[in-house]
Amino acid sequence: KPVYWCVTCRTALAEAEVEYADHASHSIYVKFPFVDPPEKIHPALAGKKVFFVIWTTTPWTIPSNLAVALHPDYDYAALESGGEVYVVADGLAERFIEETGLRDAHKLAVFRADPLERLRCRHPLVDRDSILVLADYVTLDTGTGLVHTAPGHGREDYETGLRYGLPVSAPLDDAGRFTEDVPLFAGKQV
Repeated sequence: KPVYWCVTCRTALAEAEVEYADHASHSIYVKFPFVDPPEKIHPALAGKKVFFVIWTTTPWTIPSNLAVALHPDYDYAALESGGEVYVVADGLAERFIEETGLRDAHKLAVFRADPLERLRCRHPLVDRDSILVLADYVTLDTGTGLVHTAPGHGREDYETGLRYGLPVSAPLDDAGRFTEDVPLFAGKQV
């Protein structure tokens, strides 16, 4: 399971050894193209180009993504803008539109997450699918109400991966550099 790791001394750390300093992280929105037929989400989306949008403050973990988590009790909205449809939590739709500048976006449909479980999106950088999973730690505090899930990076992600039978992917060497498994970033330090 995930452990704290020091890339400077190249060793595992006990929780008591971890000291946090103030740090400002960059955050990003990432579109995951939906690969199953869009009408599986909602009939109004038939024939549309649909993306599930995550927001993360740990962009360096995107190459390890294996799933996108939705909350089983939230409503999700399909927002159309510029010929594309973006799925976000309905409770964060207005904020998402404002923050991304999609002023022409309009709501096509609202639906529950439950029927979406195990449907597939395509990873935006790596040639593999990312499945849709359900997780009760998804919140409406910030972001999109969809959580990028990388079982090799973080306890909740790891536990979700176990529940869904996902492999653990952490393509980093002991110094915190991407391995050759991530050609786009191989050798770059996280």
